[in-house]
Amino acid sequence: MIDFAEALAAAQRDAGGRGVGTLGEKTLHLALKYFCAPDPETHERPLGGFIADAVTEDGVFEIQTRGLNRLKSKLHAFLPLCRVTVVHPVIAEKLLIRVDEAGELLSTRRSPKHETPVSVMREIYPLREYVADPRFRIMLCELELAEYSVQHSKSRREKCDRVPVALRRIHMLQTPADYAAFLPEPLPEPLTSSALAAALHTAELPARLYLNLLGRMGILAEAGRAGRLKCWKRTGFDDIRR
Repeated sequence: MIDFAEALAAAQRDAGGRGVGTLGEKTLHLALKYFCAPDPETHERPLGGFIADAVTEDGVFEIQTRGLNRLKSKLHAFLPLCRVTVVHPVIAEKLLIRVDEAGELLSTRRSPKHETPVSVMREIYPLREYVADPRFRIMLCELELAEYSVQHSKSRREKCDRVPVALRRIHMLQTPADYAAFLPEPLPEPLTSSALAAALHTAELPARLYLNLLGRMGILAEAGRAGRLKCWKRTGFDDIRR
């Protein structure tokens, strides 16, 4: 990997100086690819009947900014051959930038939405069948980015590109301890999806999927119910496997 600013500069050079919204490959995807695989000769390589985003000495890197479930066919093909790192952004801060069709700035504002590693569990959960494979890992990149949209008319606005501004942190998910690291201390009592969502300031659905994933991994075990909600308790498995 290289410095993230260098990766972004390489992505912009690769884009050939084209304007916002005209990229064949969106800037966010391209910047993450250069960050993980700086050598462009490793990009878009055939493997196992598919085209991998990057094939390096450290295995395959697949950049997926949305819809991780779409990777299942590739994972079935790649994992028997080498390590696979799925790279997914976590948008911690987003600036919304609106321009006109000539590219002139119309407005900027900060989005009230903030993603966290737990809030993106709705994306990770569809890949739960792979988390026990030692060759599989997920790389979450916490980012600040600018989202550009073009105002075509008073009634029509088109999102066109998401440009990363800064990399805050990387979370590499491979071991049980890695996945358990987002649990709050102390744990809510009882530990339910509703209580966890409140503790982590996220929605209940990703909190529930996160608990189910940790249960599948043996990090948590079911411990009865609180009304309609499952209760969970720690097993200590992630401490053993650190």
